[in-house]
Amino acid sequence: MTAWKLDRRDIRAFFILAIFFSMIVLVISLALTSRVAKAERVNRLLETGVCDRCDLDRVNLSESELVDANLADASLRNVNLRNANLSGINLSEAVLSGTDMTFADLTGANLENSVLSGVSLTDAILVNANLQGAYIGDADLRRAVLNDAKLDDSILIRTSLQEAFLSGANLQRADFDSANLQSTNLVGASLSRANLAKANLSRSNLRDADLRRADLRRANLSSANLRNANLRDVNLNEANLSSAELTRTNLSQAFMRGANLNRADLRRADLSEATLPLVNLVGADLRGANLTGANLRRVDLTDANLGNIDLRVAKLCQTILPSGTKVSRDCL
Repeated sequence: MTAWKLDRRDIRAFFILAIFFSMIVLVISLALTSRVAKAERVNRLLETGVCDRCDLDRVNLSESELVDANLADASLRNVNLRNANLSGINLSEAVLSGTDMTFADLTGANLENSVLSGVSLTDAILVNANLQGAYIGDADLRRAVLNDAKLDDSILIRTSLQEAFLSGANLQRADFDSANLQSTNLVGASLSRANLAKANLSRSNLRDADLRRADLRRANLSSANLRNANLRDVNLNEANLSSAELTRTNLSQAFMRGANLNRADLRRADLSEATLPLVNLVGADLRGANLTGANLRRVDLTDANLGNIDLRVAKLCQTILPSGTKVSRDCL
């Protein structure tokens, strides 16, 4: 009978298999331990309302009651918080990337400096919420209610805010680059120095809003309501303001090169010292507007209604008057 002998290759293979299966056991043990630990953290949160700096990634907290809970600096990536009551919750510095908060109540919540990239806040309530300095890029906030919320210095690039409510909200210096704010309610909102370049604000309501020194280059403001809004020193170069409501709007010292104001309502608007080269004002209503010192170089005023405006106070150079006559009075 021949004795079975192990050579070096057999011993090496044995050790490799032993290490392999040991690693599998270790990974499974760690996964189970992590799952048990996460479940314990969830239970503690639901019982005590406190779990600051917790790792709660991918847990299901839908319809949970977390009123005034403390989750500061917690990790809540891809968490299900649909229909949850989160009023007064502290989520400052928390990471909520990819989290679903559809229909959640975040009234008075603290989300200062939180990370909300890719979140769903569709139909969520964020009245009086603090989102100062938060990153909310590529998020979905359609129909969200953010009245009187604090969003100053926040980043909302490429975010959808269609039909959202932001009346009275503080949006100073917020970054809305390429965001969608179509049909959004921004009545009385503070947007001074905000970046709205390439944003879609068509049919939005910006009545009485403060947009001083805001950047609205190439923004779409067609059919928007800007009645009584303050756009002093604003940058509207190449913006689309066709059919916009600009009655009594302050556009003094605004930069509007190449902007489209076709059929816009500018009655009693203040355009003093505004820069409007190459602006399309075809069919616009400018009755009672202040054009003192306005630069109308190469502006098209065909069919515009000027009422009794004295154009001697404006600068005309290759300007097309309502009658179709081209005037080049101030080209030097």
